Order: sequence, then structure tokens, then C-alpha cells
Amino acid sequence: MQAIVIDATGERGRLDDIPAPQAGPRDAVVRVTFAGINPIDWKVRDGHAGAIERRPFVLGQDFAGVVESVGSEMREVSAGDRVFGVARGAGAYAQQTVVTAGVGVSPFARIPDAVGDAVAAALPTPVLTAFGSLELLDVGPGTRLLIAGAGGSVGSAAVQIARSRGADITALVRPAQRDAIRALGATRTIDDIGGSEALARDDRYDAVLDVISNGGALQRYWAVLRAGGTLVSTTHAADVEWFAARDIRAANIVMAQTPQSSPQGLETIARWVADGTLRVAYSERDLADAPQILDDLAAGHAGGKIVLRVPPAG
Repeated sequence: MQAIVIDATGERGRLDDIPAPQAGPRDAVVRVTFAGINPIDWKVRDGHAGAIERRPFVLGQDFAGVVESVGSEMREVSAGDRVFGVARGAGAYAQQTVVTAGVGVSPFARIPDAVGDAVAAALPTPVLTAFGSLELLDVGPGTRLLIAGAGGSVGSAAVQIARSRGADITALVRPAQRDAIRALGATRTIDDIGGSEALARDDRYDAVLDVISNGGALQRYWAVLRAGGTLVSTTHAADVEWFAARDIRAANIVMAQTPQSSPQGLETIARWVADGTLRVAYSERDLADAPQILDDLAAGHAGGKIVLRVPPAG
């Protein structure tokens, strides 16, 4: 099968022919139709998320596709089922991947009939991250919520989920993103150019979700969070003890370690797409384009959510 692989961290990745995966007793082999690209993919490629354990190493983790075969003990899905999820063990930038039942860091679930494969591939990592973050923040009706980086895949999903819960949402965004983020449910937007000054004049928030900042930048939220408020960072930048000393509960979320990283979590986010609660904007590119796309992401040239079209084998 064809896949985007590396043999060592720091390589760009190449399209190569490698052996197709085989199903063990609790496995399902999936013919991948689309693979979602996420920032974690270039970080894994470049060695910022631990050493690779096998060679060649297939890049990517989010996928959608069709089950081709299952092991003798697989009960969750059957051959012919459309599925999506996180193939953290086997990789997703490939014509085939394999998922294993009961592995919490690599959940998978069936795709509802009303949801296409491309949009399903765009969901797992960013939307589960947003979902888990809002649960940690205990966002509900009337919560005064600030989302920094609301224009990205995680932030825009968080805006929509928080809107469905009745939160009062302020979004810190680029000027060009204002109208789109308001249309998704933000009550108010603040330009991220000069955002610190605008925040200092604002009312106090109950909760902050930050998907972009480093540790120093996160400390600005102390001035705008109410005593006893909460903050979640998706970039592992929050100094939990620093915030605790100022009566702020802070957390660094790891999506794979949340309860939402599960088949039930995937079923929930797919249902939100099916019933119109959640919309996901994305563009499609070819599998062979993945190395350049990852280079662009690593250089900070994000061009919106991208999913890769994976051609069938043969």
C-alpha cells in the first residue's frame, strides 16, 4: 500500500509503498478514504512528541474510511462499516490503517449516514480537544467564556459547542476572522492584535480556553478571570501553580487522556455534525501533498483545516 512515511524524526516524509497492515484478533483493517491533518502530525514528524518506535513510520492519526476485515474477537465494527477515529498506533496517511478495540488513545466509531467521509476525517483531534476542554471548564448556560485562537479548528469547534450550551462567548481572533466567528456563535470578538489591552478593559470571565499562547502570554488572563475562575491551555503552557496562587484553576489538556477520547466521544461529535450543531470548514488535498502541507504548518503558514484524499489501492 502507499503511505507517507519517515525512517527517522526530522525527515519531511515521502510517499512510499509499504506492506499493508494485518488484523490481529481485536483489530479492524480500514481502507482509508480521507486523513485529517493536525499540528500534532508535524510535531511527531519533527521529534517534538517523543521518538518513533517503528520504521518506516506512517504519519498522521485522524482518518475516515471503510472496514475491510476484522479479527476473530472484534465485535465493535464489521466489514463494510464506515468508520472514523484516531489511528495513533498505525498512522493515517495511508491507503490502509488498523485500529484495535479497547485502546483509549486510539478511539474509533461508526460514521452516521448523514456525515461524509471527508468531514468525518476533519473531526477527531480538534473537536475532541474542544469538547474535552469545555468539559474541564464546566461551560454551561451563562458561562462568560473567552476563547483565544477561536479561528482555528479547535477554537471554532469550541465556539459552536459552547454556543449550544448557552455560554456567552468572547473570541480573540484575527481581524479577517471576525464575521465568520460571530456567525458560528461568538457574542463578541476582540482582535488578537492589541488583544491584551482590550482584555484589560473587559469584564471578568468565568473561563478561558487558549489554544495558541505560550506561558508568558497566558499570564495576562489573571487580570480578566474572576476569582475562582478556570483556564485550559491546549499548548501545555499553563503554569498551574502560578495560577493556583492567584485563585485560578488552570489545566493543560491532553486530548488522548480525556474521557471524550473514546468511541462515545466520537459518536457525540459526529451526531453534532449530523444534527447541525457543528459545522466544520475544510479543504481537500492529495495524499502526496502531505509533506509540503506539514512543512507549511510547521512554519506557521496555516491555511485552514485540510484533509487528504487517499486513493484506493491498485
